[in-house]
Amino acid sequence: MTNPPTTTTTRSISTTTRVHPPYLVHIHNASRSRTTKTLKWIPPLAAVVTAGYAVASYREAHTAAAAEQAAEMERLRRNAAMADAYGDRGSLEELERAVRVYEEAQRRGK
Repeated sequence: MTNPPTTTTTRSISTTTRVHPPYLVHIHNASRSRTTKTLKWIPPLAAVVTAGYAVASYREAHTAAAAEQAAEMERLRRNAAMADAYGDRGSLEELERAVRVYEEAQRRGK
């Protein structure tokens, strides 16, 4: 038995020849284009939102602490002014001076 002669057919290959059936490429690109592009933005967006929240929280805390400190300084200043005006009542002279200051303030309408 002799082998029958084999005939080889040659097919030209070009760069425009599609490798896959046409419907597979469109299905793959259609599902990937929208969701993949959208999903790529989620981690950077989350990072920016988190950083913005952190900055806002820090500023708010810093502003509240500064306002609290300013209020405390104002309270101490008023207390010092009251102590200067009315005295600490440690002696009779300071008490008499405090009464005079109080009476003058009452006459002026304070």
